[in-house]
Amino acid sequence: MQEMEWRFRKEVTRAGLRLTQSRQRIFEVLESANKPLTIKQIAAALNGKVHFTSVYRSVETLTQAHILREVPHGFKNYYELGEIFRPHHHHVTCEHCGQSTAVNDVRVETLMRELTIKAGLMPTRHNFEMFGICRKCRRRD
Repeated sequence: MQEMEWRFRKEVTRAGLRLTQSRQRIFEVLESANKPLTIKQIAAALNGKVHFTSVYRSVETLTQAHILREVPHGFKNYYELGEIFRPHHHHVTCEHCGQSTAVNDVRVETLMRELTIKAGLMPTRHNFEMFGICRKCRRRD
């Protein structure tokens, strides 16, 4: 068993959840994905092996357990493995093709912390996603 799978099993148990086949398969899809995916994309990657409703419920449960991380994108939510499995980061996403690149810069983290404190809050978490148009899509236009 690979280390990531072992950690997944450990975190599922720690969260008091059962290790179901659908949760295992969702983990495998997201582990191999190179970008955050929607629930619809996760279900499609499972090729009908898991019912859409089960995918939806499992993703929500794993997100609440911090095993998965929700990545807001407009009115849609995308999902990826949580910080237990991947280092903390943000995303730069192309508005046309949806290509997403992970970004982590201490300057962003510092600024967000400072702004939260300046607003009179104690920082607990944050979400910061950036959007633009990639070179490939700009060339097409």
